Amino acid sequence: MMIKTIIIFLAGVLFWSYGAFAQAARAVDPFDSLLPEKEGQTSTGEPAKPAMPPPVTVQGAIWDTDTPQVIIDDEVYKVGDTLKGMDAKVYKIEKNTVFIFYEGRLYEMKVAGKKEAAQ
Repeated sequence: MMIKTIIIFLAGVLFWSYGAFAQAARAVDPFDSLLPEKEGQTSTGEPAKPAMPPPVTVQGAIWDTDTPQVIIDDEVYKVGDTLKGMDAKVYKIEKNTVFIFYEGRLYEMKVAGKKEAAQ
């Protein structure tokens, strides 16, 4: 008799919790977008601030070595280094170009005064 009561009690708890879970699951539409409604707006509808690259000057790059390096604001960095005074990392170094990861975005920055030659 005791086992029968426990089984009935557990079955009731199971059905009650399933009903509560199913009701909560129906409240969220799986097809609703998590992205902002319009481009340039946040999910709350406020205008998104434009993404700005880090305020630095790329002065030079040494890219064709085992350890490529870049000169940014009179400091020498290699891939993976964090720039002084900001939360920005050197992601990749190429000829006259450095890629910097800053505030969740990747920015391509050219060496100051250098332009790529047409090939």
